[in-house]
Amino acid sequence: MKTAKNTDFFRQFNDAFFQGNRQFIEDNITEDVVWTIVGSEPIVGKQAFLDVACGMNEGYTDMDYTIELSLTNGREAALKGRMIRKGAGDAPKIYAYSDFYALDDDDEGKIKEVTTFSIELKE
Repeated sequence: MKTAKNTDFFRQFNDAFFQGNRQFIEDNITEDVVWTIVGSEPIVGKQAFLDVACGMNEGYTDMDYTIELSLTNGREAALKGRMIRKGAGDAPKIYAYSDFYALDDDDEGKIKEVTTFSIELKE
């Protein structure tokens, strides 16, 4: 029987980026994962994914974030939220983001594809 994931799993995966939980990310992606950050070249493979995701950690440590919406059918999911980068003396920068996830077909149901949209908001 194929494993289906609920919205809590995808929220945890999304949280892992902001909390620097490399182990959770590593445990839940396939070896051939593809991460497309729209506007950039795709990131292909587990090690490349981890290098980028965990390399972003420093950039995320000064951010607050919210997840405003999460939907899943068990094999795919969509999350939408906001990130606020706190500036040292500067006005905070606010970004809207959406992450779309697809799981592999194995029983473990690891993430095989991620597509990220992110845009700075002028509020």
